[in-house]
Amino acid sequence: MSSDRKAWARQHLRGVENLTLPSFTADLSALDQPGIRWDVRQSKAHGFVSTLCAAEQHLSLDEAKRFVEIVVDEAGDDLLVSTTLFRDSLEENVELLASAAGAGAHTALLGYPATFLPKSEDEIYDVTRRLCEMSDIGIVLYATSNIAFERFHPSGFPPALLERIAALPNVVGVKIGSGDPVFISECFARCAEHALVNVTMSDWAPITVLRMGQQWIGASCYEMLQSPEKPYVVDMFNLLLAGDYQRAVDIYWRTQPLYGLFGQHIMGIMQGFYPWAMFKYYQWCVGGNGGLPRSAGRMFAHQMMGAKMAYRMTGIDPREPDAEFFAGRVNFQGHGPHEGAPPAGLFGSPESAVGAAGPLENERGNDDRSDSE
Repeated sequence: MSSDRKAWARQHLRGVENLTLPSFTADLSALDQPGIRWDVRQSKAHGFVSTLCAAEQHLSLDEAKRFVEIVVDEAGDDLLVSTTLFRDSLEENVELLASAAGAGAHTALLGYPATFLPKSEDEIYDVTRRLCEMSDIGIVLYATSNIAFERFHPSGFPPALLERIAALPNVVGVKIGSGDPVFISECFARCAEHALVNVTMSDWAPITVLRMGQQWIGASCYEMLQSPEKPYVVDMFNLLLAGDYQRAVDIYWRTQPLYGLFGQHIMGIMQGFYPWAMFKYYQWCVGGNGGLPRSAGRMFAHQMMGAKMAYRMTGIDPREPDAEFFAGRVNFQGHGPHEGAPPAGLFGSPESAVGAAGPLENERGNDDRSDSE
């Protein structure tokens, strides 16, 4: 079936792919299944066509497998699901790939562990080919300088090597994690014949969609640029796919304050530093579960205030109160008297905070299932 993967991707990978980040219990000791399911439903509400499980995000291998299973189950037939393969060893990547395929994931984003120190481009190709042959799901290459292959090519990932790998039967996409215009141009010139090439930065879309044929964008935290009620990125990208340039760029100009948020993180992301806590915060601001991720570092008031100001400047009313973010939306009002809510005196009383948040409809639904099984 892998020979059909490329055709499948060209038919189905068309639109915007976001990130699903794991949610945890209040003490960060275990996955919070209801919170994860909440975020998957939010991805559908935003109009995303696919979601990428950030399975490297301080999860054990067993937790990463379970995380993907939960996302796939909640996604059903309404949302494509991918997973990162950024584990600490190639062996763990192989095991996670097999588990994700068995759970029903559609694609996997391939990275390379820091422990992988190849001696040649041929070694990179051979290892990648063997991994691809171990599964029938679509593989997306992560074309980024984060991988530290710059000893083979100044771009950080040799374009000629990308072209060789993109030609493998079940490699369906190339995600470009670089803002270098020449590298982007080379990726499209070399790889577009073999796989879908994807620049994740949505401000490139008017060029890459209309001039280079890009049809799928992601994965990234596009919730920093839209809400379910105002799906700016989804609308802009779909208008570009339809060839409606002027209406698409009108949306872009309307959302400039939010692109300022995106720009704050670009340089760090290009170097492999992902602001997971802020990503969770952006998602919570527009309806997601929130909750601190593991090893998140500090969240500062000026960051949160700046984000909310940018949302308001573009017509999006961000969620309140911040106390709910730190607990996680589902935990804050889900089980009993504000389970997981911070103690009174830290952010004000839980009672007054809940009153400001307003009622939540069907917070847990049928999600009283536990991951302690």
